[in-house]
Amino acid sequence: MTLSIIIPSWNTVALLRRCLLSLETHPAAATQEIIVVDNASADGSADMVASEFPSVRLIRNQMNNGYAGGNNQGAAAAQGEYLLLLGSDTEVHAGTMDALISFLNAHPEVGAAACRLEYPDGKLQPSVKRFPTLFNAVAMYMSLHRFNRYYLMSDFAHDQLRDVDQPDGTCFMLRRSFVEQHGLFDVSLSILYNDVDLCRRIKQTGYKIYFLPSVSVMHYGGSSTKQASAALRAEMYRNILLYYERYHGKLSRWLLLPILVLRLFGATRDLRAVKVLIQAQRIPA
Repeated sequence: MTLSIIIPSWNTVALLRRCLLSLETHPAAATQEIIVVDNASADGSADMVASEFPSVRLIRNQMNNGYAGGNNQGAAAAQGEYLLLLGSDTEVHAGTMDALISFLNAHPEVGAAACRLEYPDGKLQPSVKRFPTLFNAVAMYMSLHRFNRYYLMSDFAHDQLRDVDQPDGTCFMLRRSFVEQHGLFDVSLSILYNDVDLCRRIKQTGYKIYFLPSVSVMHYGGSSTKQASAALRAEMYRNILLYYERYHGKLSRWLLLPILVLRLFGATRDLRAVKVLIQAQRIPA
């Protein structure tokens, strides 16, 4: 088996159907398998896959294991030499998977590769960033985006083949050999920053990560996170604090916590969610 396509899904039944249809229409030339990991969707996603796409390997979870956990389950079941992590809110185009496979075949020094993302209207969706600093986090979560142009690679037109830090994980192909040696996602980062952490670990092993501008997938974007409850948003913010503490020290947690508390309350108006976020830092609420 050359390619295993792993699609975690949570309550995106209509988009997931379109994604799977696009994979039927534009399969890889190499041998492939498709694995859908349903994170306890309540919209009939799992039943739809079972009835309409019987060749797809379906993993039905009884609880939401998160983006990281779902992908890890798919990777554990995968048989392919390469793993393609694909969002359920995407539609692949002809030749995209073949181009990513060919590039990785030709470049053993490259551990992972990603392609262009496009909005449904065909316009470019910016999808490549540099690794964030603590300053970038403060500016981002205070909505001071004009100070993050370097981090967001606003100078990059997404028209060059190049080594990058952090492409979006929506369509991300990596070597199964890396996963076997180093693991895939850290499940403590269940929703956010798990892809950034993965890219850092790929780079730390000496591999490069490349962006391919010549091929693309269409990406609707944010279909699962838009449904996030207050409790789920609290978990997302806990992930943010954990990531920055891991890579930028304990001080980063205490610097970012009040910013995220205010942001969480502004988004949810839910004091219980704020309390959960604060208690996760092991300090009195």
